[in-house]
Amino acid sequence: MHDRFSAVLALLLLSSVPTFAGEPVAAPEKERWSSFLPLWGEEARERGHDLPLPFGLGANFMNIWQDYNIKSVQFTPLVPVPFPIDGVEVSTAEGKGYSIDGRLDFWLLPFLNLYGVVGYTEGESRANATIPGLGNLQFPFQLNYEGVTYGGGATLAYGTKHFFASLDYNYTETDLDIADSRITAHVFTPRVGWHGQVGKLKGAAWLGAMYQGIAQEFRGTLNVSVPGVPGPIPVSYAVDEEPTNPWNMVMGLEWQINRHLHFVIEGGVIGREQILSSLTFRFESWSCRV
Repeated sequence: MHDRFSAVLALLLLSSVPTFAGEPVAAPEKERWSSFLPLWGEEARERGHDLPLPFGLGANFMNIWQDYNIKSVQFTPLVPVPFPIDGVEVSTAEGKGYSIDGRLDFWLLPFLNLYGVVGYTEGESRANATIPGLGNLQFPFQLNYEGVTYGGGATLAYGTKHFFASLDYNYTETDLDIADSRITAHVFTPRVGWHGQVGKLKGAAWLGAMYQGIAQEFRGTLNVSVPGVPGPIPVSYAVDEEPTNPWNMVMGLEWQINRHLHFVIEGGVIGREQILSSLTFRFESWSCRV
């Protein structure tokens, strides 16, 4: 999820990491308009690089768990209340969520992959709110949300015979079902790893770090239950959140099932917990013929 909400990752699909397995590369078909991709591909092949197929269509699933700092909060009661609730303070929020999305990518250059993503995000944020001046009266504050996520990004990659390094950046927005609420995410991920073949298995393994610059803006109304007050109180709220720990460590594996199918699983620890799985179908070109 782009709990990111969603990176995820927006997230952030690793099937673009080059895994050169040493298979022969099919000659491009001249009648296909896209046969020239990637640019400079022939030069790279002549130097001995076995490039991945230029186009990819993938499906991705991501779960994420992380805490958020409350940058600002405002509660306004929509009915008369027997006490002021100005200056409400909210604790660090616990967030969790998931996202399901699809991705279309292509290698513009042998070292540059561009992609777009669209999907669905769902999550929740839980915190405790405190009303100063009333003996620090506390009440739970929980937001449940869902929405459509869309965005895109780019991956720079370099590979040698058995090792690679990559830098990935993507930007996503999630339009939530809560009034004027939304989530924006800038995600930056450097990775280094090994690629090759062990027995009959082809694939890659890597370590890296992920930065998520997330802004969660929640605007809406809800009913809150305050201890000692009969019935829930309808309030409007404006809450802005950001990750407590924007950085975490990631590690992942790719299984190149064959030249067309790539399966990826990646986990994140230390500061934020996440798990990403991805299945991508790679293909060579689109025909310009109907």
